Amino acid sequence: MNRKLLTTAVCTALVSAVAPAYAQQANAASNDDSITKIEAVTVTGSRISNPNVVSPAPVSVLTAEDIKATGAVNIGDLLTTMPQLATTFTMGNSGRFIGTAGVAMQDLRNLGTARTLVLVNGRRMVGASAGTSSVDTNLIPADWVERVEVITGGASAVYGADAVSGVVNFILKKKYEGANAHVQIGDSQHGGFKERLFSFTAGTNFADDRGNVAVSIEHSQQDPLWFPDRFGHQNYATVLTPGGAYDGLLLPNSRNYIYTTGGAFSLGSPRDPTQRYVFNPDGSVRKQRFNGIYDNRSNCQDCEGLTNDQTQLQPDYKRTTVSSVASFDLNQDNRLYFEGMYSKVASKSFGSAAFAGTNNFHIIEKDNAYIRPDLAALTADLDYINMTRDDLDSGLRGEDTERQTFRVVFGAEGALGDSGWLYDASVNYGRTQERRRNLNNRIMERFYAGLDAVVDPSSGQIVCRSKIDPTHVNQSFYNNTSSPDGIISPEVAASCIPFSIFGDGAINPAARDWFNATTISKTRLTQFVAGGSLTNNNLFELPAGPISFGAGVEYRRETSETNNDPLDISGQTFLNAIPSARGSYNVREVWTEVAIPLLHDIPLIKSLTVGAAARYSKYDTIGSTRAWRYNLDWAVNDSLRIRGNMSAAVRAPNIDELFGGQSQNFGIVDDPCDATEIPNGKDPAVRARNCAALGLPANFQDQVGSSNEGLSGSNPDLDPETGRSWTAGFVFTPTFLEGFGFNADYWEVKIENAISAPDFQQTADHCVDSPSGINNIYCTNARRRADGQLDFIVSTNQNISAIETDGVDIAMYYTHDLWGGRMRWDLNATKVLSYKNFPFQEDPDDETDSNKTLGFPEWKATLRAGYSRDNWDVNWSTRFASGGRRVTNESYASNPKQTNVSWAGSGVFHDMRGSYTFKDTGLQVYAGITNVFDSDPPANLFGTGFGSALYDVLGRAYYVGMNYKF
Repeated sequence: MNRKLLTTAVCTALVSAVAPAYAQQANAASNDDSITKIEAVTVTGSRISNPNVVSPAPVSVLTAEDIKATGAVNIGDLLTTMPQLATTFTMGNSGRFIGTAGVAMQDLRNLGTARTLVLVNGRRMVGASAGTSSVDTNLIPADWVERVEVITGGASAVYGADAVSGVVNFILKKKYEGANAHVQIGDSQHGGFKERLFSFTAGTNFADDRGNVAVSIEHSQQDPLWFPDRFGHQNYATVLTPGGAYDGLLLPNSRNYIYTTGGAFSLGSPRDPTQRYVFNPDGSVRKQRFNGIYDNRSNCQDCEGLTNDQTQLQPDYKRTTVSSVASFDLNQDNRLYFEGMYSKVASKSFGSAAFAGTNNFHIIEKDNAYIRPDLAALTADLDYINMTRDDLDSGLRGEDTERQTFRVVFGAEGALGDSGWLYDASVNYGRTQERRRNLNNRIMERFYAGLDAVVDPSSGQIVCRSKIDPTHVNQSFYNNTSSPDGIISPEVAASCIPFSIFGDGAINPAARDWFNATTISKTRLTQFVAGGSLTNNNLFELPAGPISFGAGVEYRRETSETNNDPLDISGQTFLNAIPSARGSYNVREVWTEVAIPLLHDIPLIKSLTVGAAARYSKYDTIGSTRAWRYNLDWAVNDSLRIRGNMSAAVRAPNIDELFGGQSQNFGIVDDPCDATEIPNGKDPAVRARNCAALGLPANFQDQVGSSNEGLSGSNPDLDPETGRSWTAGFVFTPTFLEGFGFNADYWEVKIENAISAPDFQQTADHCVDSPSGINNIYCTNARRRADGQLDFIVSTNQNISAIETDGVDIAMYYTHDLWGGRMRWDLNATKVLSYKNFPFQEDPDDETDSNKTLGFPEWKATLRAGYSRDNWDVNWSTRFASGGRRVTNESYASNPKQTNVSWAGSGVFHDMRGSYTFKDTGLQVYAGITNVFDSDPPANLFGTGFGSALYDVLGRAYYVGMNYKF
């Protein structure tokens, strides 16, 4: 097939990201009858392949050259630098959740990864995280990408559920001839971090060029990066300073004083520094050092306490991806195609060691065998020694994860004779398997048994108390686990190894190996999609042009199964007690789309086209849903195009939200009906009235001295989320300035019935703060005993929230001749006007505005400049994210002096790359520097949190590489 003409027109438009260039070039070819015989090419956002139809919503494009110019070896972090995408998952912060280290799931408009649909060549891809459909974009081979198209705004009518905030579509190679080898190595100026990439691609035609087959293998890896390698021994904390200019100061050389690696205890309150003691490495005891200021919230400056030295900033990560494509032209109108991918990922990440804090003391009895005389004399008046400790000598807890993802697509596409109808039918199957080893996962009963060490009177040897007194109640075991009686089991007592925790390094290796375990969690996700479409770009002719029409059907089945280790399920380990879970759903869908030209070549209207799309879906879990979209495309003249889009989107709850399981949980709740809490209600009179309706007296007192028990997790009775989105903007490509384009688009997204789980405190508060009384779901879930005390709280997923956000996208490019070469400029920016979250949508006055807070920048932009001449090519790029408050806007408004520094400054980072291509050899060499000026992130932000991931934390880094085409 001769696809060159249309492909050139489309790619030219996509690279510029300005629609009129696309339409004008395509129109020039539309009168050629041969166009009906060539491959259909679509732009993300529409299933109609008519070259006269442009995307109904703004499309941002990252080309293969853009990717190469950054030196990125894994594409996930690169995408989060795009203005439309949030830093919810980066390589540095992906370890915030269990089982996600190394996973890059994209988040458009900060609306959540579950509301962003990721496609590969316009088709779905299997998810990477248990119970979800969120795709790990790090799996996508960087060298196999032709471009990435990002469309924001609801696209459920075109692509189905999960596209509430938009679509990220990876366009990969569909054919390849020849061979290419690519090698790149990189290192950081600050040491401890290296990156490598190797890829090889080869392809060939066969059967007189009717067929093509190509294969690519790509391997990338990075070494772990530890905090001291990058930031030395920095430690920050906010220390309260009441009575000063600020309530608190963010200070260097500050830390939490509750936790030390040698252990600490207090003769009085744990937060009274004058009563606190610590242990020397030899086990002797002394006063804890406090040379600077301190507060009663566990923070101090120039003191002893928890440090960042064992913090991991980047995990150890290795990825190998094998990709393949094949196609065969049955005749000039019909083609068979195949896509295949297999990816294997190994990541190893480490978090903190197990620990004991003020809510889970290591309780040492007075006859413990390791208590020295100085400690015994000091603690003579105490019943127990309640120790806090960072148990670093027991080993850092970590996750050693292997993920394997497999995906195949078989399909056929072509034309149905000379009828004008084009078809595309495909079957898509994907599978992800994960095996996670939870490292140094403490078995709580064993640890507490070994901790309770005494001297055996008969032998004079140090033994575990449970060996000689099997009925003794182990206080740590009883207080800190779900043990009903605190008695150590005979099996554990028989193998118990005693140990000391007095001093850094006190835990002996034999005991550590005995009470730690490596537990195994396994996850399997599958996805099966079968569908087909029919489109006709000339359904019938109108005076302004032909009507384009498309329709299709799709069947999809998703499954997820997680099998956790029995030790973890039972709650016997330090890891969260997570039940195994499994679930599935299937959905049958039908969609249609139409584009109708209304006017053509009249004053102020070169062309005016309206479009519409609709989708009907039927799930076996939630029933039927409907989504729709209307759009307008108005070319005023050859230089100016105006576009608008309005859509209704839906998101069906995923497997985890429906079937992830419910588990026991605990949370500290200040009873809103306590007499001292009544004035803190939104309307104290309403709160008082509702508390009285519950049968509680006006002088009621909260007697629960510890955390409240409850239930958290999934809800099989959820409804779908619904969303509305609007976009309106213009594209300006002046005919008098060749190579220049500018577009600006306003966008707004509103989501209702958003799925969320209120925390225990919110549940208790909303029960009695409701103006309509106590007959609400929150009072049902905040259960009280006969004496009125809160007893049990249910906090499961519910359709109770709403989100509203709006902003403006701006893009500009300019390409022109300069000094015998070619200069390229490309600017993409987003300004967020508002981001409002309504935790309880029935209460519109209860809102939080996250805009301009950390992780929700008001401005985010990228600027690229490139110059090519002869065999040289040089690129410079700048990444920018505006600063944000470290506290909520509402909290800052109520007390702007609550802390200094409350603002995190903007991040501006520069990268450069240069390459040289040796003429007639196929060899290109290149080198680059990222973060050229070695810019640091703001104080106390290290890239491991959601908001701090906005900043480059690696510092200046270098890379060199080569491409060789055979």
